Amino acid sequence: MMNNYPSLLIVDDEPNNFDVIEALLEGENYKLYYAANASRALRWLEKNPVDVILLDVMMPEIDGITFCSYLKNNPDYQYIPIIMVTALTGKEDLARCLEAGADDFISKPLNWIELRSRLHSMIRIKQQYDNLQLLLQRREEMAEIIVHDLQNPVTSIVLSCEMLKFTNLDDKQSKKVEQISVAGKRLEEQIQTLLTMAKLETGRLVLNPTSTSLKPFLEKLVQEFSAIASAKSITITPELKAENDFAAVDSHLFSRIINNLLSNALKYSPRGKEIKLQLLDTSEKVILKVLDQGKGVSDSFKQKIFKKYETGVQHSDVNQTGLGLAFCQMAVLAHGGKIYVEDNEPQGAIFTIEIPRLNVSEPDSVSSVSE
Repeated sequence: MMNNYPSLLIVDDEPNNFDVIEALLEGENYKLYYAANASRALRWLEKNPVDVILLDVMMPEIDGITFCSYLKNNPDYQYIPIIMVTALTGKEDLARCLEAGADDFISKPLNWIELRSRLHSMIRIKQQYDNLQLLLQRREEMAEIIVHDLQNPVTSIVLSCEMLKFTNLDDKQSKKVEQISVAGKRLEEQIQTLLTMAKLETGRLVLNPTSTSLKPFLEKLVQEFSAIASAKSITITPELKAENDFAAVDSHLFSRIINNLLSNALKYSPRGKEIKLQLLDTSEKVILKVLDQGKGVSDSFKQKIFKKYETGVQHSDVNQTGLGLAFCQMAVLAHGGKIYVEDNEPQGAIFTIEIPRLNVSEPDSVSSVSE
């Protein structure tokens, strides 16, 4: 509970009904608030916490069932228990209340024993929800603190490895130092990803979107990844066909998105295959596709591939953490876009990003993405 006493919002177009409820709950130590219609109730909810809503079904303009459905589909209010107060007794009418998301209902005329019992039940549910949310918040805060504190020792390890490379080491020692350095840099990247994801999830990451031309950035990335791809005899082919490639993106965050997708494609592409990087556009959006010729993604795994720590089939020769694609989805959503995966023909996967397009007429007003 957010107050010492549970707070109840009674939504009813008849003020007399509020007086009845107030009398029935005398001595129960509830904080009672009244709204004569759905519009006033919504304005009150925007500024005040509430533990339970008592909602009358029959109201003018916006009826109780419609308002209940709206609240239960709104993430800001869907956790609030709603008891429908109704004079309706037909099973179909009661079913409509439940289908709208109502947690319980009570019939008129109100009975004080029934009213108090149902309220006590809903208050217990709300308390359990609040306690769970507090526990989850503390767990996330603790995890973020631990991840943040890992940065300094990992950075120290990487810097020490770089210094050791300039000392007199034999071949075996040099290889070990390089292995430690690579592992340390990989761990650094994972720590940064976890911290960024935590900020994205809690809305604390402030994006700095600028009007940007994507073609120069993608060409630069292809050039950088080509050296890595050549070690596996893989070709990265850019197909940048968009006529208008301008989008409002956070350059640092967006570059990490594309880096993750290209790195993912390289991980799962067999030697001698091709990766395509396509840039297309429509009247409303810019579309970026990464096409590989790997083993592809099963239909069942497509539904959860963007969730944290989901790795699907394990590959002994591939480092899998289940964070890269989850990060991509969060970052793309933060840009107001969407990301999804489809089958490539005859084999492989296509990862597609769609973000809103900017209609830019003056090239001087845009910049190229860079790190």
